[in-house]
Amino acid sequence: MRSFYNELGNREEAVKSAIKYCRKHDILKEFLELHAGEVLSMLMTEWNLDDALAVRFEEGIEEGMERGIEIGQETGMEAATVAIAKNALAKGVAPEFVQEITGLGMDVIKSIQTAL
Repeated sequence: MRSFYNELGNREEAVKSAIKYCRKHDILKEFLELHAGEVLSMLMTEWNLDDALAVRFEEGIEEGMERGIEIGQETGMEAATVAIAKNALAKGVAPEFVQEITGLGMDVIKSIQTAL
């Protein structure tokens, strides 16, 4: 694109020429046949650091919220499992059966049993 720009002196024409050149020489040909318009539009759009940072910030918030929800759900499930084990052990259910129904390790079950 730079050589076309140096030759033509026009950014849009340089981009179009670079796309044509790549298609002619089988450089990303299939991709450019499908997406040449998008590539042209993207290369002609001014990139703005502040806009890019704002978008990334919003994406980061979304990712953080999703991860927080996942962690909260996992923590809640673990707490519920421990509560079930605690209730079962308090009722006199055998530790081996509690392990089977909860999936907790025997060391965790023993510590729950000790705390009762």
